[in-house]
Amino acid sequence: MKEPQSQPLAFAQALEWDLTPVGVPIFPETVVMSQLPRTDVLILQRQEAAWTAEQLERLPDGIRQSTARHILVEFKYTQSISDDAMLQTLAYDLFYRKSKKLTTDEVQTFLVSAIKPQQDTRKAYGYDNMLYPGVYNSQNRYEKRIQLISLNELADEPYNAVFKLFATHRKEKQKAFELLEQSRNVASIPPGLKSLLSGLLTLGEQDMNQELTPEQVREIGQIWGKAYLSTVPLKERLAGANPAEVISYLKLAGANPAEVMNNFNPEQRLAGLSLEEIEAYLEHRKQHS
Repeated sequence: MKEPQSQPLAFAQALEWDLTPVGVPIFPETVVMSQLPRTDVLILQRQEAAWTAEQLERLPDGIRQSTARHILVEFKYTQSISDDAMLQTLAYDLFYRKSKKLTTDEVQTFLVSAIKPQQDTRKAYGYDNMLYPGVYNSQNRYEKRIQLISLNELADEPYNAVFKLFATHRKEKQKAFELLEQSRNVASIPPGLKSLLSGLLTLGEQDMNQELTPEQVREIGQIWGKAYLSTVPLKERLAGANPAEVISYLKLAGANPAEVMNNFNPEQRLAGLSLEEIEAYLEHRKQHS
């Protein structure tokens, strides 16, 4: 089954937003051969011998422990592990290593599953050894090349947060978003990605078989965001807002500046003005009084 385009796109964009600032390049839909096929995400480790402290704060379990310089990630949102998913991922691993002339130690490939694989399914592919919560390796001859990451089972840690946003269980996604708010500047998320993530947060497992486009998911996120904001008291909505930006918006909306300023005490009204500006204003008032 072909993956709906919105989820892998959002997954790649979220990793790009989160990891690029700390020096981990993300290449969505990376070409693993001179021609198709393409894998969903490629993370290239920097030239340093190990991940930096900043990078470790944002890399999930499994990847953060890897010593390989090249990390391939195949992301499955609507499918659990299957014969096709495993063969496809093994093919990406093989073709990428051959095309780049890399050794097996230089490449680590991960199959990331948004759906929690059932125990019987995992065992069929040899994934009965959990390295870390949600991270499995296989003892089978071929599958041992691929580590399995089950997003619903990852530990509730800030470094797992962006990955867990794409889990299928709503409670896991919500916990991940709360961790993200505590550990990242979520205000820096681009508006398009923010609405896409908001839309994904509202989707549950029953929605996963829908072939939703990125635009449809963004629309869901925008509707959800507006509905949520309508329930938040004005005081909470304005908490942390820059007063100058609020006043500027109110002026553009046609509000009377005097009425706006009447809501501030004298100290708040004068905040941001230099002594020279205050003295010049007082002199102006004296001349025109």
